[in-house]
Amino acid sequence: MRRNKRMAGLLSLIFPGLGHLYAGRYTDGVGFLLGAGVLWGAIVLKGSYLFEMGGLRALIFWGGFIAVYLYALVDIVRKVKKK
Repeated sequence: MRRNKRMAGLLSLIFPGLGHLYAGRYTDGVGFLLGAGVLWGAIVLKGSYLFEMGGLRALIFWGGFIAVYLYALVDIVRKVKKK
């Protein structure tokens, strides 16, 4: 089944893994959902600490957060066939 690249990309921007599920790539989708879920869980549980921390720990956390989102977006756009 062919899916729309833009819709898959938009869903991945909303939450990593949603675009993969939309495109029928369930294993990838669940992996991205779990990874992003762990990061969002850390924000919910340690929110104020994560916003106040600095240095290398902040760089690692926020860099990882951004990397998961960007990788999910690029991955699904490349894997969805053109309509």
